[in-house]
Amino acid sequence: MKTIKNGLCGVGRAWIGGRDITREDTKGTWKGPTIQEVAEVSGVGIATVDRVLNNRPGVREKTRERVRAAFDKLRLERLNTPALRIALHCESGESFNEAIETAVQRLHRKQPGITLTSTYAVPNDLDANVFAADLLDRGRTADASIVVAREHPAINSAIRQLRRLGKPVVCLTTDLPSSRRSAYVGNDQSEAGAVAAQVIGRAMPRAPGQILLIMSVAYRCQKEREMGFRRVLRARFPHLRIEERLFTDERPETMRSQLVSHFEANGVPPAIYNVAGANRGVAQALDVTGEAPATLFVGHELTPVTQRLLKAGTMDFVVAHDFQAELTQAARWISDSLNGVESEPAPSQIMLHTRFNCSV
Repeated sequence: MKTIKNGLCGVGRAWIGGRDITREDTKGTWKGPTIQEVAEVSGVGIATVDRVLNNRPGVREKTRERVRAAFDKLRLERLNTPALRIALHCESGESFNEAIETAVQRLHRKQPGITLTSTYAVPNDLDANVFAADLLDRGRTADASIVVAREHPAINSAIRQLRRLGKPVVCLTTDLPSSRRSAYVGNDQSEAGAVAAQVIGRAMPRAPGQILLIMSVAYRCQKEREMGFRRVLRARFPHLRIEERLFTDERPETMRSQLVSHFEANGVPPAIYNVAGANRGVAQALDVTGEAPATLFVGHELTPVTQRLLKAGTMDFVVAHDFQAELTQAARWISDSLNGVESEPAPSQIMLHTRFNCSV
C-alpha cells in the first residue's frame, strides 16, 4: 500500500491513531503538511515520521506523541486556525534562560495552535526600565504574556498597563503579586526552601554548624525560599545557623570571584545553600579551594549545568520543578482565560534531585 511519495503526506492514505487523515477536512485536494515539515517540527527523522503516520511498529510511544502533536499543529495551521500569540519575557541567569528556551521549543512541537515568541535577559545586563518597556511594547501586540522577572516598579507598572488593556499576564516560577498579574504558575517557593532546609539539616551532623546563604537580585522566589529555609531551620534544626547572606549577580564568573574572596577571609563553610543561579560559579570556587567533596552544596533548578555538577559530586541536592509542565500549564491557562474559563492554577510539584535521578 503506497502511503507517502516524494516526501508528501497525503499521497495515497495516511493514518494517525487509527483514523484516515486524508479523508478529513478535504473537499478537494488534500493540502496537509509535508513529511519534511512534520519531521522538522517534531525533531525526528523523515523515516520515523513515515512509520508513525502509517502506524508502523518500531517507534517509541513518546516519539509517536511528538510526531502526532507536530502533525496536528501543522494541520491546524493549514486550516487557517488563528494561533494564540503569547509573548514570553524571561529575565534570569544563563542556564535558566536556556532551560526555558528548551521548554519553549518542546511546547511548539507538542501544543497545536500556539505561537510563543521569547526574549531573554540576564540581570544587570539590561536595565529594568528597558525590560519593562519591551514587555509592554510586545505585550500590546500579543494575545497574552508570560513573565519571569525580578520585582521592580517599572516591571510591575508595565504588567498593570497590559492588564488594563485586557491582556492576560501569567508570572512563571517567580511571582509579582503587586503587578496585579492574572495568575502565577510555579511551585510554592517557601516550601521549596523548606525542602532545602530539611535535606541540609538531615545531612549535617547533629552539632552546631554554619550554612552560607547565597542570593542575587530582587526575585520574589528567592525571598520566599529564604523564608521557608529559615522557618524549618528554627523549628527542626536550631543547632544550625546561617553564617551570612552573600549577595551576588547571576553570572558564574562573579559568583566564583566573590566566593573565593569570601572563603579566603572566612574559611569554607560546611554547607552552602544557593537560592539564586550561577551554581557553576559556586562549584568553581569550591574546586579552587579543594573543599568541594567536604562541603554540602544545595541549589535550585535542574539544568544541564546542575546535572553535570550533581554527577561530578560537587552538588549534593538540587531542588527543582518541571519547566516544561509549568510552561504548558501557563499557555493552557491563558487559552482557557481567553475563552472565558478562569481558575487558580495549582502549585506545581517540588522535585528533589541527586546524582542518581538527575536526567534533564
